[in-house]
Amino acid sequence: MIDAGLKKGQHIIVHSSFRKIRSAFENILVDEIVESLKEIITPEGSVIMPAFTYCYKIKYKFIEVFNKQKTPVKVGAVAERFRTSDDVVRTSSPTHSFSIWGRIKEDIGESNSPESPLGTHSVMSWFAKHDDCFVLLLGVDFSSLTFGHYLEIKAPAPWNDFSPWNYLNVERVGVSDSGEQQLKEIPGCSKSFINFENFLISKGAITKNIYREMNFYFVEIKLLLKEGIPYFKTEYKNLLCPEGSCRPCDERRKQFLKNVNE
Repeated sequence: MIDAGLKKGQHIIVHSSFRKIRSAFENILVDEIVESLKEIITPEGSVIMPAFTYCYKIKYKFIEVFNKQKTPVKVGAVAERFRTSDDVVRTSSPTHSFSIWGRIKEDIGESNSPESPLGTHSVMSWFAKHDDCFVLLLGVDFSSLTFGHYLEIKAPAPWNDFSPWNYLNVERVGVSDSGEQQLKEIPGCSKSFINFENFLISKGAITKNIYREMNFYFVEIKLLLKEGIPYFKTEYKNLLCPEGSCRPCDERRKQFLKNVNE
């Protein structure tokens, strides 16, 4: 693995593209990535990966029901393999569960399923409150930054509680084999989080690292909080895709403008 700055005892959330990792390390296996992260961090720290399944209730349509043990993640091969690896616990949110390993399990258990899946009482909230917490992005950019949705809620971005999926008849309800759960927020499109990425690069707060054909970032959560809260609060227009290019962002824009006009 690359020397990204990982150290024993850190708490890291990992977002990755196995295809991009393979472009830099031709013969690497998914198991090697997972085990390397655990070996470096050790159980004194924490390794977390998203295990999202987006099992929402949808009007007039068959819905996928979340099963914590069986439902595969929809965010990549590394995250799916990590989910099934030794000593990993999966939280219970029907829409935005996390796979967690190490120290974090002392505070957050498999029953964790807050009404704000990426906000208050979530794994992201735990990250925001602890030291030595970092985001590791391997082969992906800030469009994969789950912590950005936490910043949307905490800033807050003025449209954070408007559903971006009304046009698909998605309800604020997660569905699992243990029943339905009412949700406070439904996270939307994150493509324009790259504007926050470019903002941090332009002011020298972060550096885009490139190894062979793979870009990577290792960013402290405290930095994202310090820079992100004011950015998400004041530059929120930069966090929606250009008008007409993204239906979920247009949906939020429409609801926000309606609310302002009223």
